[in-house]
Amino acid sequence: MNSLYFAYGSNMNFDQMQIRCPGSIFLSLAYLKDWLYFINGDGYAGIKQNKNSLTHGCLWRLDQKHWQSLDHYEAVDEGFYSQVDLTVTTKPNGVEQLVTTYLSNNQSFGIPSKSYQEGVIEGAHQAGLPDDYIQTLESWKNGCPDSFEMVLSR
Repeated sequence: MNSLYFAYGSNMNFDQMQIRCPGSIFLSLAYLKDWLYFINGDGYAGIKQNKNSLTHGCLWRLDQKHWQSLDHYEAVDEGFYSQVDLTVTTKPNGVEQLVTTYLSNNQSFGIPSKSYQEGVIEGAHQAGLPDDYIQTLESWKNGCPDSFEMVLSR
C-alpha cells in the first residue's frame, strides 16, 4: 500500500488528522488535475473527474495503522468510499506523485453539516490552500452552488 495519502476534505484538518491518525506526517500541498470537489448526497466531500478542474489538498505520510483508521472513518467496508491510486502534483515543486485517496461511491450532490464543512475550511486554512480555492470550499456550505453546474458543463 502507498504510504502517501491525498486528503481533500475533512482529513485536511490538522487537528482531526491527529485524532484519527496520530503520528501521521503532513508533507506538502498537492493538487489533482481534472478533478472537481463536491459534497456528496450523504453530506461529505467527494471528487469527480472534470476536465480543466483542480482539486487542492494535503499530502500526508501514513503507516498501516493509519490506513486502518481512515478506512474505518471513511466507511470503506460499508461501501461509502473506496481507496484509489491517483497521480497528484505537489506544491511548490511541481513533482508528480502516485498517492492513495478515497473516492465517494455516492456521486449525487448534497448539503454538508455546518460543522463538517467548517472543519474542511479550517483544514484548508491550516494547510495554506489558495484563497480562491478556499472560496470554492465555502461556496458548498449550503449545498451545490449555482456556479457548479456551469463548471460541469464545460
